[in-house]
Amino acid sequence: IQIELGDIANILAYISIGDRIQDIERLVGALSDIQRLYARDPEQMPNTEYINPTVMVSPQTAFYAEKKAVPIRETEGMICGEFAMCYPPGIPLLAPGEKITKTVLEHIRYAKEKGCSMTGSEDPELKHLNVLA
Repeated sequence: IQIELGDIANILAYISIGDRIQDIERLVGALSDIQRLYARDPEQMPNTEYINPTVMVSPQTAFYAEKKAVPIRETEGMICGEFAMCYPPGIPLLAPGEKITKTVLEHIRYAKEKGCSMTGSEDPELKHLNVLA
């Protein structure tokens, strides 16, 4: 059974006609164990719903604009000048031209705490973010 598209809150399990019933039972058992051992109060978990971006300038304009590196904790309300992606799955949390919101910053902080790799930005640790000057 192949697992793909994993992120902080989701996985996609591929099962096929070639998988045995025992394999599927093991998957279901493992998922039950994960829930039993690691379940948390949903109120304490971040919202994993889609974050609708606010595009302030076109991605092309932002990509070629003058930028400055700012500590990420100070970027709320600024316009992002680069990509910031959480891997897995590698989908951008921020793209050039988008407004940096509190929700996005909380998601980035949570992903970093949980050990996700941050990619796409000039600073691989994402302590600083390039924003439009």
